[in-house]
Amino acid sequence: MDTPSTKSGTAAGMRDNFKKATVEMLILHLISLKPMYVYEMIQALESRSSGQYRVTTLYPAIYRLMKFGYIREYGKKVSQDNRLRRFYSVTEQGKMYLKSLESDYYRLSEGVQMILGS
Repeated sequence: MDTPSTKSGTAAGMRDNFKKATVEMLILHLISLKPMYVYEMIQALESRSSGQYRVTTLYPAIYRLMKFGYIREYGKKVSQDNRLRRFYSVTEQGKMYLKSLESDYYRLSEGVQMILGS
């Protein structure tokens, strides 16, 4: 049973589910352009979407993508403020997975547009 604090049945719930469904594809896309560290990815998602796509953490998705061999740690660097930055890059297997995700995404979103436009 949903409690008043849950987002189920709300626009906010739909936005959360959309982010969960697309976050892996977007991470793979970003790091296919260049290796990035997690906070850099969060900033890129927000800036490239004009603030429409905001997330607080990417670590669960990063760990899933690493577990399946789609991304790898590319290197580490200590920042000027003495923080360790772990950079991630996409693997060849991850590039194939990204193409598959993009294809499914475009097909499904086209289908949704057709339904909404009918």
